[in-house]
Amino acid sequence: MSCVRVVAAVCAVAVSVTLAACGSASSSSSSTASATNAASSATSQSGGSSAIPKNLAVTFGSADDEVALFKTVSSGIVTDAKALGWTINEFDNALDGPTALRNAGLMVQAKPDVAIDWNTVVAVGRSVGAQFTRNNIKCLAVNQQIPGCAWFNLSNEEAGLEAASVILPIAKQRGWNGKNTTVVMVVAAANGVEVNNGPRYFYIQTAKQLPGFVQVTPSQITATTTTIGGTRAIQIDCKSTLDGAYAAAKNIVGDIPKSNNILLYGSDDDCDLGAYRALTQAGWGKGRVLTGGLAAEPEGLNELRTDPNWVFENSEFIQDWGPYVLAEAAAIHQGVTPPMLTPSPEVGLTKQTLDQYYNAQNQPITLPALVPDNQYLAKTGILQKFLKIKGLNAS
Repeated sequence: MSCVRVVAAVCAVAVSVTLAACGSASSSSSSTASATNAASSATSQSGGSSAIPKNLAVTFGSADDEVALFKTVSSGIVTDAKALGWTINEFDNALDGPTALRNAGLMVQAKPDVAIDWNTVVAVGRSVGAQFTRNNIKCLAVNQQIPGCAWFNLSNEEAGLEAASVILPIAKQRGWNGKNTTVVMVVAAANGVEVNNGPRYFYIQTAKQLPGFVQVTPSQITATTTTIGGTRAIQIDCKSTLDGAYAAAKNIVGDIPKSNNILLYGSDDDCDLGAYRALTQAGWGKGRVLTGGLAAEPEGLNELRTDPNWVFENSEFIQDWGPYVLAEAAAIHQGVTPPMLTPSPEVGLTKQTLDQYYNAQNQPITLPALVPDNQYLAKTGILQKFLKIKGLNAS
């Protein structure tokens, strides 16, 4: 799965990435944990004792094995678990709520030491978590939050804020403001609150830093919001696909004043790429759009390398999530109380910093250093076994 392994493999080209994390309830065991607790119980990044548990039995509900990127992650999790000597049974949630519910029941029947579940449908998350809780099964939610389970994911809010920190100074230097610029926010409405935080907080920062935009609170931008301040901001639903984003953007190009510049930000690369394609075809070309992606898919990285309009890419190294997920599962099994959210690896890339992390073939060279809330994962020894991480010695 990984392109950062000591033994390198081929990274799959991604299609749609649902970089979501939704739900309001946290794990009953993790809700009282803090970053301080996580940091104090973790080993240092320079290595630490390797304590990989043996003969662990895990179940894994994958997001959708028909989606290339999700399949890359799920195949890596299964392969790596077997390499650790664990027993693993995989179930495909197929981006479908009823399927995820049914799979949760099957995982319960398997009586695993830890259930790992990547459910993408917010509406069924509570019911999925209830099945694990009722049966006293330790569980780990990947990407989407599942009440009652520990949680591994990126921070979409942080991604949006980091994109704004790079894109908005360029816009400001060009004199872009609410009178001559439209913000196009591309969200995956069905995937809940957190998945929309990237575009949401990108707009919040735009309104704070550039004059002429209507300032609102995050809670005032919902999945059903279509405009803010007339043509100052337009929000569209990509439905988690590149084609969905393209179609939605095509529907709004007539609403944007032709003389306006565009600040574009989407909830993931495919949503951004689809909208960007529609906008450029409608006449917003070089120097008239500023954008950046989230997920570091190969096409997004290519845009960052070659397109002057594409000035930022937030990478969560999703192809390499497997060892992080398995390390958290091992820690949970060993009795560690994780923080409310164990963050995925994350780095904001610009044209100047891209080559520090990715080679010309868009394969990762290294992963960013651990942070306080995921540093405890190093103590299991699993990260060192599979990945090259800054500041972390290989096992």
